[in-house]
Amino acid sequence: MPQPSAAETSGSGGHLQATSPAQSTAQPGSASQPPPPQTTTTAPVESGEGEVAYDNAPGNDGHQDDEHVEVDTQSEADSSYDYEDSVSSSTSISSSILNYTYENGRRYHAYRSGEYMLPNDEQEQQRLDLKHHVFKLVLGGRLFCAPIDANPQRILDVGTGTGLWAIEAADEFPSAEVTGIDLSPIQPAWVPTNCKFIVDNAEDDWVYSSKFDLIHWRVLASGIRDWPRLFAQAYANVKEGGWVEAQEHDVRIESDDGTVVNAPHLERFFQLIDEASVRNGKMMDKVAERQKEWMIQAGFVDVHDQVYKVPIGRWPKDKRLKEIGMYYQAQCLDAVEPISVALFTRVLGYSYEEAQVMMVGPRNDMKNPNAHVYMKFHFVYGRKPYAGEVLA
Repeated sequence: MPQPSAAETSGSGGHLQATSPAQSTAQPGSASQPPPPQTTTTAPVESGEGEVAYDNAPGNDGHQDDEHVEVDTQSEADSSYDYEDSVSSSTSISSSILNYTYENGRRYHAYRSGEYMLPNDEQEQQRLDLKHHVFKLVLGGRLFCAPIDANPQRILDVGTGTGLWAIEAADEFPSAEVTGIDLSPIQPAWVPTNCKFIVDNAEDDWVYSSKFDLIHWRVLASGIRDWPRLFAQAYANVKEGGWVEAQEHDVRIESDDGTVVNAPHLERFFQLIDEASVRNGKMMDKVAERQKEWMIQAGFVDVHDQVYKVPIGRWPKDKRLKEIGMYYQAQCLDAVEPISVALFTRVLGYSYEEAQVMMVGPRNDMKNPNAHVYMKFHFVYGRKPYAGEVLA
Protein backbone atom coordinates (compact mmCIF):
# COMPACT_ATOMS: atom_id res chain seq x y z
CA MET A 1 0.00 0.00 0.00
CA PRO A 2 1.23 3.51 -0.63
CA GLN A 3 3.18 5.44 1.97
CA PRO A 4 2.01 8.80 3.28
CA SER A 5 3.01 11.52 0.84
CA ALA A 6 6.67 12.20 1.44
CA ALA A 7 9.57 14.20 0.13
CA GLU A 8 13.21 13.75 1.05
CA THR A 9 16.21 15.98 0.66
CA SER A 10 19.76 15.26 1.71
CA GLY A 11 22.79 17.32 2.41
CA SER A 12 26.43 16.98 3.38
CA GLY A 13 28.19 19.76 5.14
CA GLY A 14 25.69 22.23 3.74
CA HIS A 15 25.79 20.86 0.17
CA LEU A 16 22.49 19.29 -0.86
CA GLN A 17 22.55 15.95 -2.65
CA ALA A 18 19.80 13.57 -3.77
CA THR A 19 20.28 10.31 -1.91
CA SER A 20 17.83 7.54 -1.12
CA PRO A 21 18.14 5.56 2.13
CA ALA A 22 17.92 2.43 0.01
CA GLN A 23 21.41 3.17 -1.28
CA SER A 24 22.92 2.50 2.14
CA THR A 25 24.07 -1.01 3.02
CA ALA A 26 23.03 -0.49 6.65
CA GLN A 27 19.40 -1.08 7.60
CA PRO A 28 17.10 1.41 9.33
CA GLY A 29 15.72 0.11 12.60
CA SER A 30 12.94 -2.35 11.97
CA ALA A 31 12.43 -6.08 11.74
CA SER A 32 10.22 -5.64 8.69
CA GLN A 33 11.00 -2.95 6.15
CA PRO A 34 8.09 -1.19 4.38
CA PRO A 35 8.47 0.18 0.86
CA PRO A 36 10.76 3.24 0.92
CA PRO A 37 9.11 6.66 0.97
CA GLN A 38 9.16 8.79 -2.15
CA THR A 39 12.47 10.56 -2.66
CA THR A 40 13.71 13.30 -4.91
CA THR A 41 15.54 12.21 -8.04
CA THR A 42 17.29 15.53 -8.47
CA ALA A 43 18.77 17.79 -5.86
CA PRO A 44 16.38 20.35 -4.36
CA VAL A 45 17.15 24.00 -4.75
CA GLU A 46 18.04 26.13 -1.77
CA SER A 47 15.47 28.92 -1.78
CA GLY A 48 16.78 30.92 1.12
CA GLU A 49 18.26 30.58 4.57
CA GLY A 50 16.79 27.54 6.29
CA GLU A 51 14.45 26.76 3.40
CA VAL A 52 14.42 24.07 0.75
CA ALA A 53 12.32 24.13 -2.41
CA TYR A 54 11.22 20.61 -3.32
CA ASP A 55 11.26 19.78 -7.00
CA ASN A 56 8.38 17.95 -8.64
CA ALA A 57 10.33 15.07 -10.15
CA PRO A 58 8.67 11.66 -9.72
CA GLY A 59 9.98 9.51 -6.88
CA ASN A 60 11.14 5.92 -7.22
CA ASP A 61 7.57 4.61 -7.10
CA GLY A 62 6.34 6.92 -9.82
CA HIS A 63 4.58 9.37 -7.54
CA GLN A 64 5.51 13.00 -7.18
CA ASP A 65 7.20 14.22 -4.03
CA ASP A 66 4.49 16.80 -3.38
CA GLU A 67 1.76 14.31 -4.22
CA HIS A 68 -1.78 15.58 -3.81
CA VAL A 69 -3.62 13.56 -1.15
CA GLU A 70 -6.84 12.34 -2.76
CA VAL A 71 -10.05 12.94 -0.82
CA ASP A 72 -12.56 10.16 -0.14
CA THR A 73 -15.81 11.84 -1.17
CA GLN A 74 -17.82 9.10 0.52
CA SER A 75 -16.45 10.06 3.94
CA GLU A 76 -17.80 13.59 3.55
CA ALA A 77 -21.34 12.20 3.52
CA ASP A 78 -20.71 9.90 6.49
CA SER A 79 -22.75 11.28 9.38
CA SER A 80 -20.84 9.07 11.81
CA TYR A 81 -17.63 10.99 11.13
CA ASP A 82 -16.77 11.84 14.72
CA TYR A 83 -13.95 11.45 17.21
CA GLU A 84 -15.89 9.17 19.54
CA ASP A 85 -16.36 6.70 16.70
CA SER A 86 -12.75 7.01 15.53
CA VAL A 87 -10.75 5.76 18.52
CA SER A 88 -12.64 5.52 21.56
CA SER A 89 10.33 5.39 36.58
CA SER A 90 13.05 4.62 37.90
CA THR A 91 12.80 2.72 41.23
CA SER A 92 15.28 4.94 43.09
CA ILE A 93 14.12 8.48 42.30
CA SER A 94 13.88 11.00 45.10
CA SER A 95 10.55 11.99 46.60
CA SER A 96 11.04 15.62 45.55
CA ILE A 97 10.94 14.64 41.89
CA LEU A 98 7.58 13.00 42.54
CA ASN A 99 6.23 16.07 44.31
CA TYR A 100 4.17 17.05 41.28
CA THR A 101 2.37 20.35 40.88
CA TYR A 102 -1.33 20.55 40.02
CA GLU A 103 -3.02 23.31 38.03
CA ASN A 104 -6.44 23.55 36.42
CA GLY A 105 -7.07 19.88 37.02
CA ARG A 106 -3.84 18.71 35.35
CA ARG A 107 -0.60 17.37 36.85
CA TYR A 108 2.82 18.80 35.89
CA HIS A 109 6.43 17.77 36.46
CA ALA A 110 8.26 18.85 39.63
CA TYR A 111 11.89 18.69 38.46
CA ARG A 112 12.73 22.07 36.90
CA SER A 113 9.11 23.03 37.39
CA GLY A 114 7.74 25.21 34.61
CA GLU A 115 10.35 24.30 32.00
CA TYR A 116 7.85 22.14 30.14
CA MET A 117 4.32 23.46 29.74
CA LEU A 118 2.51 20.18 29.09
CA PRO A 119 1.13 17.93 31.86
CA ASN A 120 2.42 14.47 32.74
CA ASP A 121 -0.71 12.85 34.19
CA GLU A 122 -2.26 9.55 33.12
CA GLN A 123 -4.46 11.24 30.54
CA GLU A 124 -1.43 12.84 28.90
CA GLN A 125 0.56 9.61 29.01
CA GLN A 126 -2.18 7.85 27.06
CA ARG A 127 -2.07 10.62 24.46
CA LEU A 128 1.71 10.32 24.14
CA ASP A 129 1.41 6.57 23.60
CA LEU A 130 -1.21 7.18 20.91
CA LYS A 131 1.10 9.70 19.23
CA HIS A 132 3.89 7.12 19.31
CA HIS A 133 1.55 4.76 17.46
CA VAL A 134 0.87 7.44 14.83
CA PHE A 135 4.59 8.02 14.23
CA LYS A 136 5.14 4.28 13.76
CA LEU A 137 2.23 4.06 11.33
CA VAL A 138 3.73 6.89 9.30
CA LEU A 139 7.05 5.03 9.12
CA GLY A 140 5.46 1.68 8.32
CA GLY A 141 6.26 0.21 11.73
CA ARG A 142 9.79 1.56 12.05
CA LEU A 143 11.05 3.52 15.04
CA PHE A 144 13.40 5.70 13.00
CA CYS A 145 14.85 6.22 9.53
CA ALA A 146 18.61 6.44 10.15
CA PRO A 147 20.58 3.50 8.64
CA ILE A 148 22.43 2.50 11.81
CA ASP A 149 24.58 -0.62 12.13
CA ALA A 150 22.80 -3.89 12.88
CA ASN A 151 24.25 -4.24 16.38
CA PRO A 152 24.40 -0.81 18.05
CA GLN A 153 25.90 -0.63 21.52
CA ARG A 154 24.41 2.57 22.95
CA ILE A 155 21.21 4.46 22.10
CA LEU A 156 19.89 7.67 23.70
CA ASP A 157 16.26 8.82 23.61
CA VAL A 158 15.98 12.51 24.53
CA GLY A 159 12.63 13.59 25.99
CA THR A 160 11.53 9.97 26.30
CA GLY A 161 8.10 10.73 27.79
CA THR A 162 6.41 7.45 28.71
CA GLY A 163 9.51 5.60 27.50
CA LEU A 164 7.67 3.58 24.88
CA TRP A 165 10.12 4.41 22.07
CA ALA A 166 13.11 3.49 24.27
CA ILE A 167 11.51 0.25 25.43
CA GLU A 168 10.74 -0.84 21.88
CA ALA A 169 14.26 0.14 20.76
CA ALA A 170 15.70 -2.00 23.57
CA ASP A 171 13.58 -4.95 22.44
CA GLU A 172 14.57 -4.48 18.82
CA PHE A 173 18.28 -4.08 19.55
CA PRO A 174 19.26 -6.42 22.41
CA SER A 175 22.91 -5.56 21.73
CA ALA A 176 22.32 -1.96 22.83
CA GLU A 177 22.06 -0.23 26.17
CA VAL A 178 19.15 2.17 25.67
CA THR A 179 18.88 5.25 27.89
CA GLY A 180 15.84 7.52 28.01
CA ILE A 181 15.93 10.94 29.66
CA ASP A 182 13.02 13.18 30.63
CA LEU A 183 11.97 15.80 33.16
CA SER A 184 9.16 13.50 34.34
CA PRO A 185 9.72 10.07 35.96
CA ILE A 186 6.60 8.58 34.39
CA GLN A 187 8.22 5.57 32.72
CA PRO A 188 7.35 2.03 33.86
CA ALA A 189 9.56 0.22 36.35
CA TRP A 190 9.38 -3.09 34.49
CA VAL A 191 11.42 -2.63 31.33
CA PRO A 192 13.90 -4.69 29.29
CA THR A 193 17.17 -5.29 31.12
CA ASN A 194 19.02 -3.23 28.51
CA CYS A 195 16.81 -0.16 29.04
CA LYS A 196 17.05 2.51 31.74
CA PHE A 197 15.59 5.94 32.42
CA ILE A 198 17.12 9.06 33.96
CA VAL A 199 15.40 12.23 35.17
CA ASP A 200 17.33 14.98 33.42
CA ASN A 201 17.01 18.20 31.43
CA ALA A 202 18.20 17.92 27.84
CA GLU A 203 19.28 21.58 27.92
CA ASP A 204 21.75 21.00 30.76
CA ASP A 205 25.34 19.99 29.96
CA TRP A 206 25.54 16.39 28.78
CA VAL A 207 28.01 14.36 30.88
CA TYR A 208 27.75 10.84 29.50
CA SER A 209 30.77 8.59 30.03
CA SER A 210 30.54 6.95 26.60
CA LYS A 211 29.24 8.05 23.23
CA PHE A 212 26.18 6.74 21.43
CA ASP A 213 25.55 4.97 18.13
CA LEU A 214 22.14 6.66 17.81
CA ILE A 215 20.63 9.71 19.49
CA HIS A 216 16.92 10.20 18.92
CA TRP A 217 14.32 12.74 19.90
CA ARG A 218 10.74 13.38 18.92
CA VAL A 219 8.47 16.43 19.21
CA LEU A 220 10.64 18.57 21.51
CA ALA A 221 9.44 21.84 19.97
CA SER A 222 7.63 22.86 23.15
CA GLY A 223 10.59 22.15 25.42
CA ILE A 224 13.80 23.55 23.89
CA ARG A 225 15.10 27.11 24.12
CA ASP A 226 18.44 26.73 22.32
CA TRP A 227 18.17 24.37 19.36
CA PRO A 228 21.68 24.87 17.93
CA ARG A 229 23.13 23.96 21.34
CA LEU A 230 21.03 20.80 21.49
CA PHE A 231 22.41 19.69 18.13
CA ALA A 232 25.94 20.63 19.21
CA GLN A 233 25.62 18.49 22.34
CA ALA A 234 24.25 15.61 20.29
CA TYR A 235 27.20 15.93 17.90
CA ALA A 236 29.67 15.84 20.80
CA ASN A 237 28.05 12.75 22.30
CA VAL A 238 27.50 10.57 19.23
CA LYS A 239 30.22 8.24 17.94
CA GLU A 240 32.03 8.90 14.69
CA GLY A 241 29.87 7.25 12.07
CA GLY A 242 26.90 7.36 14.45
CA TRP A 243 23.56 8.96 13.71
CA VAL A 244 21.25 11.57 15.22
CA GLU A 245 17.57 11.63 14.28
CA ALA A 246 15.11 14.43 15.06
CA GLN A 247 11.41 13.77 14.49
CA GLU A 248 9.20 16.88 14.56
CA HIS A 249 6.00 18.06 12.93
CA ASP A 250 4.87 21.50 11.81
CA VAL A 251 2.63 23.47 14.15
CA ARG A 252 0.31 24.57 11.37
CA ILE A 253 -2.24 22.98 9.06
CA GLU A 254 -2.31 22.85 5.26
CA SER A 255 -4.54 21.43 2.54
CA ASP A 256 -4.05 20.50 -1.10
CA ASP A 257 -7.51 21.58 -2.23
CA GLY A 258 -7.96 24.90 -0.43
CA THR A 259 -10.29 23.48 2.23
CA VAL A 260 -7.99 24.73 4.98
CA VAL A 261 -10.33 27.76 4.92
CA ASN A 262 -12.91 25.47 6.52
CA ALA A 263 -10.76 25.23 9.65
CA PRO A 264 -10.24 28.90 10.66
CA HIS A 265 -10.44 28.25 14.40
CA LEU A 266 -7.76 25.56 14.17
CA GLU A 267 -5.48 27.85 12.17
CA ARG A 268 -5.90 30.60 14.76
CA PHE A 269 -5.36 28.13 17.59
CA PHE A 270 -1.94 27.12 16.29
CA GLN A 271 -1.02 30.77 15.75
CA LEU A 272 -1.81 31.47 19.41
CA ILE A 273 0.16 28.41 20.51
CA ASP A 274 3.21 29.68 18.64
CA GLU A 275 2.75 33.25 19.90
CA ALA A 276 2.60 32.07 23.51
CA SER A 277 5.56 29.72 23.02
CA VAL A 278 7.72 32.51 21.59
CA ARG A 279 6.84 34.72 24.56
CA ASN A 280 7.88 31.82 26.78
CA GLY A 281 11.24 31.59 24.99
CA LYS A 282 10.53 28.39 23.07
CA MET A 283 9.52 28.74 19.44
CA MET A 284 7.28 26.05 17.95
CA ASP A 285 6.39 27.09 14.40
CA LYS A 286 9.20 26.51 11.86
CA VAL A 287 11.08 24.24 14.30
CA ALA A 288 10.43 21.10 12.26
CA GLU A 289 11.65 22.55 8.98
CA ARG A 290 14.77 24.05 10.58
CA GLN A 291 16.02 20.76 12.07
CA LYS A 292 18.01 20.02 8.92
CA GLU A 293 19.62 23.46 8.92
CA TRP A 294 20.68 23.13 12.57
CA MET A 295 21.96 19.59 12.01
CA ILE A 296 24.21 20.67 9.14
CA GLN A 297 25.46 23.66 11.13
CA ALA A 298 26.45 21.30 13.96
CA GLY A 299 28.74 19.39 11.57
CA PHE A 300 26.67 16.38 10.55
CA VAL A 301 26.90 14.96 7.02
CA ASP A 302 24.59 12.77 4.93
CA VAL A 303 21.71 14.81 6.34
CA HIS A 304 18.25 13.81 5.14
CA ASP A 305 14.83 15.36 5.70
CA GLN A 306 11.95 12.98 4.97
CA VAL A 307 8.66 14.87 4.95
CA TYR A 308 5.24 13.22 5.21
CA LYS A 309 1.76 14.69 4.94
CA VAL A 310 -0.22 13.31 7.89
CA PRO A 311 -3.99 13.89 7.61
CA ILE A 312 -6.25 14.91 10.48
CA GLY A 313 -9.36 12.79 10.00
CA ARG A 314 -10.63 10.02 7.76
CA TRP A 315 -11.02 12.14 4.65
CA PRO A 316 -8.21 10.56 2.50
CA LYS A 317 -9.31 8.00 -0.09
CA ASP A 318 -6.24 5.82 0.47
CA LYS A 319 -7.04 3.23 3.16
CA ARG A 320 -3.69 3.50 4.88
CA LEU A 321 -3.82 7.29 5.04
CA LYS A 322 -7.41 7.03 6.26
CA GLU A 323 -6.27 4.82 9.16
CA ILE A 324 -3.41 7.16 10.01
CA GLY A 325 -5.77 10.12 9.82
CA MET A 326 -8.25 8.44 12.15
CA TYR A 327 -5.63 7.89 14.85
CA TYR A 328 -4.05 11.29 14.34
CA GLN A 329 -7.43 13.00 14.61
CA ALA A 330 -7.95 11.25 17.95
CA GLN A 331 -4.51 12.33 19.12
CA CYS A 332 -5.04 15.92 18.02
CA LEU A 333 -8.40 16.17 19.75
CA ASP A 334 -6.82 14.86 22.95
CA ALA A 335 -3.93 17.32 22.53
CA VAL A 336 -5.96 20.54 22.36
CA GLU A 337 -6.13 21.05 26.12
CA PRO A 338 -2.68 19.86 27.25
CA ILE A 339 -0.76 21.85 24.63
CA SER A 340 -2.68 25.06 25.28
CA VAL A 341 -4.08 25.41 28.79
CA ALA A 342 -0.82 26.34 30.55
CA LEU A 343 0.35 28.58 27.70
CA PHE A 344 -2.98 30.38 27.48
CA THR A 345 -3.38 30.92 31.24
CA ARG A 346 0.25 31.49 32.31
CA VAL A 347 1.55 33.36 29.27
CA LEU A 348 -1.40 34.93 27.43
CA GLY A 349 -3.33 35.81 30.59
CA TYR A 350 -6.53 33.89 29.80
CA SER A 351 -8.72 32.64 32.61
CA TYR A 352 -9.24 28.88 32.70
CA GLU A 353 -12.80 29.38 31.48
CA GLU A 354 -11.66 31.61 28.60
CA ALA A 355 -9.07 29.01 27.62
CA GLN A 356 -11.73 26.29 27.55
CA VAL A 357 -13.93 28.42 25.29
CA MET A 358 -10.98 28.89 22.91
CA MET A 359 -10.68 25.11 22.57
CA VAL A 360 -14.19 24.51 21.22
CA GLY A 361 -13.65 25.87 17.70
CA PRO A 362 -10.39 23.99 17.00
CA ARG A 363 -11.95 20.70 18.08
CA ASN A 364 -14.93 21.26 15.81
CA ASP A 365 -12.63 22.10 12.89
CA MET A 366 -10.69 18.87 13.44
CA LYS A 367 -13.94 16.92 13.08
CA ASN A 368 -15.13 18.84 10.03
CA PRO A 369 -15.18 16.38 7.07
CA ASN A 370 -15.01 19.33 4.68
CA ALA A 371 -11.62 20.44 6.03
CA HIS A 372 -9.10 18.17 4.25
CA VAL A 373 -6.17 19.32 6.36
CA TYR A 374 -2.88 17.71 7.25
CA MET A 375 0.32 18.48 9.11
CA LYS A 376 3.81 17.79 7.79
CA PHE A 377 6.00 15.40 9.76
CA HIS A 378 9.78 15.82 9.35
CA PHE A 379 12.19 12.95 10.00
CA VAL A 380 15.65 14.53 9.90
CA TYR A 381 18.73 12.36 10.37
CA GLY A 382 22.44 12.88 9.87
CA ARG A 383 25.77 11.15 10.45
CA LYS A 384 28.80 12.32 12.41
CA PRO A 385 31.80 12.08 10.04
CA TYR A 386 34.87 10.03 10.85
CA ALA A 387 38.09 11.82 11.76
CA GLY A 388 39.96 12.56 8.55
CA GLU A 389 36.99 11.67 6.38
CA VAL A 390 37.12 13.41 3.02
CA LEU A 391 33.74 15.03 2.38
CA ALA A 392 32.37 15.62 -1.10
